[in-house]
Amino acid sequence: MKKIALIALIGTLALASCGKNTAPEVTGTSKTIAFKAMLPNDAAYKGSAGTAKYIDLSSGDRATTLTATGLKANTKYLAHYHTMGAASTTDACASSGDVLNGMIGDAMTSDANGALTLKGLQNIAALNGAAYINIHEAAALSVVPLCAPLK
Repeated sequence: MKKIALIALIGTLALASCGKNTAPEVTGTSKTIAFKAMLPNDAAYKGSAGTAKYIDLSSGDRATTLTATGLKANTKYLAHYHTMGAASTTDACASSGDVLNGMIGDAMTSDANGALTLKGLQNIAALNGAAYINIHEAAALSVVPLCAPLK
């Protein structure tokens, strides 16, 4: 009986050592920015809000988590980092900058209450010059209910 208990203990310890955390380490400070409502007079987006949170990892990636509320229910959205555009020199969200490094994660559908979480990993170097993050309707990219100015 003691032999079986000892074998079980050794097996448990061996398996536990295999589960070492190999996630990349954080290299920078976590940043959280409140989203700015871009369509405050649109009844469909009245009260839209949320946060953009990102943190740089030792792997060379930036982990970004976007949370939003007050969006249209059951609607597909996507998000991008953008450069500062020429349409405004003072308001990054109104500057119409170019997209940097594609989408943040995948397009996701808001829930029945209009809440949404988007997550993604992107190469930090590819985000050089990022001035803001937009959340767009996937079916109509010109509809931008939320923007987070990064500078």
